[in-house]
Amino acid sequence: MSKLNGTSLVGGSGNFKRVDNDFYATDPKSVLSLLEVEDFNNGIILEPCCGQGHISKTLEKHTNSKVISRDLIDRGYGEGGQDFLLFQEPNQCDYIITNPPYSLAKEFVEQSLKVATKKVAMFLKIQFLEGQSRKEWFKTTPLKTVYVFSKRQNPWRNGETINPKTGKSWSNTMCFCWFVWEKGYEGKPQIEWI
Repeated sequence: MSKLNGTSLVGGSGNFKRVDNDFYATDPKSVLSLLEVEDFNNGIILEPCCGQGHISKTLEKHTNSKVISRDLIDRGYGEGGQDFLLFQEPNQCDYIITNPPYSLAKEFVEQSLKVATKKVAMFLKIQFLEGQSRKEWFKTTPLKTVYVFSKRQNPWRNGETINPKTGKSWSNTMCFCWFVWEKGYEGKPQIEWI
């Protein structure tokens, strides 16, 4: 019987080191699921963690909004060298849609709520809901809906669609959601399934 470690207990793989800069690309199918339930048309969308463009390309193809793509790391797509957390100009876009580095997710939400005028959507683990201090913080944000995936989503390590060790698609046991904040919303968060 194999030993369980902390990584495998939370749904990760003990066979891999953490990816540099938390680059776990979002499957375009995960983005399409969001677009089936939320409207991001007729505006400007900022993707501040664009990586290789997995989210941005899907938004460009399936919305009529202008998509601005930036990232701290230059991975050959969008505008590299852009530290979103240092961005000083509020109200520069209508929407922000991204899969942020999980270790900085709260900071990305806070910054996004300053920069976007309408909605913020973050692809995050369901565990983002946990925590005593985060419970109080959530009460101060306009979190409107958490869309829980009913089918397991498998982010791509380093943007690779196939696990190089197995030659198969990535798999994990983590539950991912789209968290959507809507500016001006004052009700309680809703849970939906997609």
